[in-house]
Amino acid sequence: MDFMGRCHAPEDLALTTILIFRCGERRCALHRAAVSEVAPLPELSRPPGTPASLEGFLNLGGEVLGVVDAAALFGVERDADVDPIYRHLVVLAEGEDPFCLLVDRVEDVRRVDLSVLMPVAADHSLNGCVAGQLEIDGAVVHLLDASRILLAAEAARMKALRAAEQARIDALAAP
Repeated sequence: MDFMGRCHAPEDLALTTILIFRCGERRCALHRAAVSEVAPLPELSRPPGTPASLEGFLNLGGEVLGVVDAAALFGVERDADVDPIYRHLVVLAEGEDPFCLLVDRVEDVRRVDLSVLMPVAADHSLNGCVAGQLEIDGAVVHLLDASRILLAAEAARMKALRAAEQARIDALAAP
């Protein structure tokens, strides 16, 4: 029972809300709780020497966030039908060093039953971050674990690059 005295069926416990998006030819999803916001693609700063999967940096109210190109990170072909200007940023809320995923298109927010989550073979795990897959509207959707999107070495490099860009932005704002 909840605080209002309503009973919940056991299957309600497996329901969760996910954000579904396109990453090249793949449909992927993240738990809604792992996402702080979705935004249109703004102009990004891209200092020299940034890795190919790092699209650049977003200045979000004075806080610098790295923007990781999901297609480049996962090694999937970009959707040629999507005009790059209409791509979306998915701002992740988890971790001490938040970052954004640049995706081809955010498609939907849905409540799904995780009890039907199917395992994924290691060779289809998109950099090891796929927690499982679901079938939604007749198509496979890969549910990603936001905490495993970046490998430890990638996260460390992102942290160092982000700190340097934050210092540059702070210096520009200083009187």
